[in-house]
Amino acid sequence: MKKKWVIGVVLGCVGLLAVAVVGLVAVGAQADRDMEGSGLSSMQDAQAQARRLAELNTRYPFRPPPAGQLLKLDEARLEAYLTAREATMPAFHTLETESTAFFKQYGNDLGSKNPSVVLKAAGASMRMIAKARAALATNLEASRMSPLEFQGLTRVVYPSAVAAPKAPTLVSQPSDPENIALLEKQLAALTPQLEDPKLSEEQRLQLEQRRAGLRKYITTLELTGGKAVRDANAALLAKHQARIAKAANTGFDELLVYEKAADSVRPAAP
Repeated sequence: MKKKWVIGVVLGCVGLLAVAVVGLVAVGAQADRDMEGSGLSSMQDAQAQARRLAELNTRYPFRPPPAGQLLKLDEARLEAYLTAREATMPAFHTLETESTAFFKQYGNDLGSKNPSVVLKAAGASMRMIAKARAALATNLEASRMSPLEFQGLTRVVYPSAVAAPKAPTLVSQPSDPENIALLEKQLAALTPQLEDPKLSEEQRLQLEQRRAGLRKYITTLELTGGKAVRDANAALLAKHQARIAKAANTGFDELLVYEKAADSVRPAAP
């Protein structure tokens, strides 16, 4: 059984954290007992973590690139990012181990509509996620990095379906690589035409003007499409490829970076 699938079941099934919040509000002490006495304290810890992460965003502000432009990697920030990610990975592996053990023990009961069973799972979910998120916050602070910067760098270093838009862009843009490649092909085709000795001066002038115009247009599109940034990023990523590959983990990104499970169930601020 894949760990990622197990974690998804344990931490995400039936919106456990949302159920926990509703349960605690609705039945108070009884729900807290069903969560083994940790429900209220886990909610308070989650709220404290959210405030801590918000403070990191304020303390280490990150300015993303304008819409439609690529984030240009800086080597010092890339190294700080990898250091924080590597330092957090042991906590995530603990989360994997604990969630797998929890599933083995309570897996048959996770689909139950019994509020007591669901709340017990919710309490375990909050405790497991809280430890991993606390480790990430500590390591971000050590790297003087905000959660927003960490997320922005993850989108560049580990591009995936999680980070991609929900729907593909249906309209081709002039700066798309395939369109630039087509223009470059047209440009290359002009060279043998210009070498034709039978060309009149007027024809040669028209072809040279067309070639100059194509070169200028291609350069403009490359700048618009961020080719220089992509090339610089690719070179930097290749330099650190060994560390990047070692720290790759889609489950880490889904649960701690993009917080897919937590975003829809985060407790409201008091």
